[in-house]
Amino acid sequence: MTNEVEKKISELLTKTLKESSGLDIQITSDMSLIDAGILDSLSIVLVIKAIQSEFDIDICAGDITLDNFDNLTSIVAFVKSRQ
Repeated sequence: MTNEVEKKISELLTKTLKESSGLDIQITSDMSLIDAGILDSLSIVLVIKAIQSEFDIDICAGDITLDNFDNLTSIVAFVKSRQ
């Protein structure tokens, strides 16, 4: 199941980044999305919205931390903890 969640989140990230900022990049598990400037405030909101819709989970403002959204691995772990 982790691989399915990771694949889906990777697809959501790639699609959202391409639509919101024109970035067409390959996301790796440990790539720091925030430190590298890949995720900005707008794209984080769009990614969160897509994750909430896809996985039918609620994400509150307190959940939006570097620990939860820095890289693909941390996002997957966060989503799995909410399922």
